[in-house]
Amino acid sequence: MIGQVVVWVVIALVIAGLVAPNEALAWWRRGQLGQHGVEWPSLADAFTLPGGEPGEIPAQLPPETGHYLVYLSGIGTSGPEQLPVFEIPMVERLAERVGDTTVIWDIYPYSPANTALTQGRRLSRLWRRLAAWKSEQRLGAVAFLINLRNAFQVFVSADRRYGPLFNWAIAQQIAAALLRHGYLPSRRKPVTLLGWSGGAQIAAGAAWYLSALGMDVRVLSMAGMLGSDPGLDRARQIWHLRGDDDRVVGVAVALAPRRWPIFPNSEWNRARRDGRLQFVSLGPLKHTGAGGYFAAGPLLPDGREPRQATADQIVQVLVDAGLATDNFAAPPQA
Repeated sequence: MIGQVVVWVVIALVIAGLVAPNEALAWWRRGQLGQHGVEWPSLADAFTLPGGEPGEIPAQLPPETGHYLVYLSGIGTSGPEQLPVFEIPMVERLAERVGDTTVIWDIYPYSPANTALTQGRRLSRLWRRLAAWKSEQRLGAVAFLINLRNAFQVFVSADRRYGPLFNWAIAQQIAAALLRHGYLPSRRKPVTLLGWSGGAQIAAGAAWYLSALGMDVRVLSMAGMLGSDPGLDRARQIWHLRGDDDRVVGVAVALAPRRWPIFPNSEWNRARRDGRLQFVSLGPLKHTGAGGYFAAGPLLPDGREPRQATADQIVQVLVDAGLATDNFAAPPQA
């Protein structure tokens, strides 16, 4: 009996892997067939609702800021309308704290069309049920199918065959989100892509196409599960943040051989050699759960919550790079 279950699970995983690129291919066939590169969308396109319905363009867009921080969630998310519950406090803390910066998170980085799993899909009812169980912390093994589905999209992003299409599509969604939040393409304000876990790979992949728009783009990997992506060549700076007790991040190294020292000319190792790739320790943090990057406890030896330590380090990186200010910093002494 157990053997049969294992066989069916393996078959299901193989099928899921085979169909994972289909959404990116469908996006390309619908509107990008014959196009040769990423372009800035029009305002009408930027406000188009998922599914292609026209949205309302506001009479006045948000004011431009000096820096834009685009947050790409991990594989536990199911749509652009709501972050996973455990991520919200840390992201809201960042939005309050980072000065002269617009924080953007209304992007679902696991869908080329920015379409939530719970809307406009054949299996939307199933995904809605799984998302509800996930938020209620019920039937975790079943709700984990959301993570599994999104993980396959991370593999698509890293794939040298289908990745260019997928990353191109996500770059279009990021460009549209920037326009919705007041970004002026002609002024080329710096943009930092903050990718959490699997979102870091997608940030790296999108960086190539966003740079092609003339954007001053950087990648901030927060416990990122990313490979040596060509997009790293186009990023002005890459920061790789990780906790000292995070064992999951080591899996990415095992799955991405082009990050190994035996490939000195890979994108990852070139960035490391020329100083664009920097490693930043987040202290004794784990990947998820108690003591994880988004956790409220247990408190660290210095008395901070883990999520506060995470936000502190992200803000410090941006401030040191001259991209942002710290709204919570004490004023300088006279």
